[in-house]
Amino acid sequence: MVEQPKNFQLSQQDVVELLAEWSFLGNVKVQPTNQGTVNTTFFMEAQAGKFVLKLYNDSTKTAQINYEHSLLKCLQSCDLSFAVPTPIPTRLGETLFQVNQNNSQLRVSLLPFIEGQAANRDNIDHVYAVGKALGELHHALAGFDPKGEMAQLPAWGDLNNIHPLVTKPLDVPQLLKLEPTLQQQITKTLVEVIEAASNLYKMLPVQTTHADYLYPNVLLSDNRLIGVLDFEFATFDLRLIDYIAALDHFARFPWKEVPRWEFVQAFSAGYREHIFFTQSEIDALKLVWRLQRASCIVYWTGWFLEGKTTQQSIVDTVVNTVLLEKWLEKNTDFLLSYIVPT
Repeated sequence: MVEQPKNFQLSQQDVVELLAEWSFLGNVKVQPTNQGTVNTTFFMEAQAGKFVLKLYNDSTKTAQINYEHSLLKCLQSCDLSFAVPTPIPTRLGETLFQVNQNNSQLRVSLLPFIEGQAANRDNIDHVYAVGKALGELHHALAGFDPKGEMAQLPAWGDLNNIHPLVTKPLDVPQLLKLEPTLQQQITKTLVEVIEAASNLYKMLPVQTTHADYLYPNVLLSDNRLIGVLDFEFATFDLRLIDYIAALDHFARFPWKEVPRWEFVQAFSAGYREHIFFTQSEIDALKLVWRLQRASCIVYWTGWFLEGKTTQQSIVDTVVNTVLLEKWLEKNTDFLLSYIVPT
């Protein structure tokens, strides 16, 4: 469970007072939401429409918030087929409002409310739609910060820096107190992907990515994707690592059973509506998938050290990663026949 910083303990009246910075709203009705694992949000209905007030966690740097807002402003101008929650300026023209309240510095933004339902990973039409939207998003994001000069967060392949409490990724097996065989297996993976990462970032397409493309963050209506949310983890990274993380999530590979190949095919067919993989990406898919899983293990180990998740949940991820690696050894070519059919 993510700990809520003390400056997020706001009453509805506190929120109404903050909303005075957006004078066009008029009278509002406010209620907290259950959305967001990092930041706190409030839903509101006003004379001007429906909106979301977002309060940023103390751990989120202001530079990262400004980066996210610049990215969303760029996407708003890209004529996408779906909406993104572009922050609405205050009466002074700022998209990030900062104020001292109860001896804490609050940072808040007002976002448009996007109607829709979270994607259903058991609905193949949804899986096709979210794959297509990710391809469209990647196509648009390729034009934002093309050299990665604005990005504030490390790439997921930078295992030494993706979590401040885990600066030595090879310590992870000991931190998790894994049994010896599992320690040996995951250490081998960590060593190999760390050695390979630098070359992968030189060889493969690198661009701004969403980095949190999960089913709660994509909204659909009647099998049509209408909104993509939560760009707070966006950074400059391998395009392929973003695709793999999303494919793994939406196709839900059960490594002890037969994968749902029709969902792999649907997601990938949607993605190819906008993006074609390079040959180097096709050749590197197995290695990048291993890197993506290793990055999750390292990052979530940091969460475990922060008290935000359990040791067992990460041990389960390690076990599944070992199963994935064995599966990939035998099935990568077959997998690619669904991802990039000839």
